[in-house]
Amino acid sequence: MTNSNSSISKHYHQLTSVQRGQIQAMLDSGITSRTVIAQEVGCHKSTISREIKCGSVLQRDSSYLLYEHYYADTAQIYYEKRRKNCYQRNPLKHYAVFLRMLSRRFKAKFDATSIDEFVGEFKRTMPGYPCPSTPTVYRYIDQGLLDISNIDLPMKLKRRRNKRHHSHGGHALHKKHL
Repeated sequence: MTNSNSSISKHYHQLTSVQRGQIQAMLDSGITSRTVIAQEVGCHKSTISREIKCGSVLQRDSSYLLYEHYYADTAQIYYEKRRKNCYQRNPLKHYAVFLRMLSRRFKAKFDATSIDEFVGEFKRTMPGYPCPSTPTVYRYIDQGLLDISNIDLPMKLKRRRNKRHHSHGGHALHKKHL
């Protein structure tokens, strides 16, 4: 067999179904060296070891003795199942407690607390719950993902007004004195 990948990538990537087929073909032809298989497939030998371990199933031979055999199709099914169940969180669900408290706080009567202060307070008082960073909260608000808006945030509006006043007012004042 020829080596289709002459150099092994230093970046981690998932094996493809084609690579899994290559692994099965090599094992079925009697090649058991993880190093040789890894060179042929184009990955690290530890990847091959993990792959063979995950994709092998117990079989019985004609004498009813158990042995393990690697099947590319089985390995691919296991891989797809793991990917489906992997940690792909919905941030709004993941931060549900935080976002519910944030919404209540800023939808209530006037509160001069900034988002940053609220995040710090939440982390101190609710350490067991996930808490997004301040920029993440602002991004969610700007994207319209939350039921509060920029108008509900007095500190953010105040900062914007100050920036606008400073940039326009400063130039106008400067021109008058020239």
